[in-house]
Amino acid sequence: MIQDSYQTIASFSRIEIKVLNSRFIASAFPVTSKDGAEEILKKVRKEFYDANHNCFAYRIGMAGEVFRYSDDGEPSGTAGIKIFNVIQSKNLSDILVVVTRYFGGTKLGVGGLSRAYFEAALKVINNAQVIEKILMEEIKIKFPYDLISQVMHIISKFEVKVTDTTYGEDVIIFLNVRKGSVSSFTSELVEMCCGNINIETL
Repeated sequence: MIQDSYQTIASFSRIEIKVLNSRFIASAFPVTSKDGAEEILKKVRKEFYDANHNCFAYRIGMAGEVFRYSDDGEPSGTAGIKIFNVIQSKNLSDILVVVTRYFGGTKLGVGGLSRAYFEAALKVINNAQVIEKILMEEIKIKFPYDLISQVMHIISKFEVKVTDTTYGEDVIIFLNVRKGSVSSFTSELVEMCCGNINIETL
């Protein structure tokens, strides 16, 4: 089956935790591109210009094919990958998480740092509203008037969204169809109308 949906967060989220006097401020942002994520990252670094570290991870695309993470000066493997692991474990994409650290005077050690960054990332994501995004395809269908009841039956069956309808010599309907349902939807239309329908993917 075609993958046509993925999960992301609806809006900005921020939380703060303290570990042995170190402050960890976690910020999560919905993003749709690498450039967009990098631009937000610049703004966060500017906002927390006096912080010791601004560690981050982002994952973009339906399959999470675009990603990057950074320890930003923390010991290797203690921050960026921990944030990224949380994003992956929640199966999220189109998301940037930045965890800002203000050092509190007590060293946490590799294990302590790893746990703190993981916990901060987990809490900020749990604090956010997770939503599903569905990929749609726009389709134009054209058919004779005497087939309208059959066509509307199939449209209702697949819960397809009608965006526009034109009544001329024939009926023309513009539809938004879930990508994973396009093949079966159009096949049923053709079968129901005995081939007497024109289907165009826009």
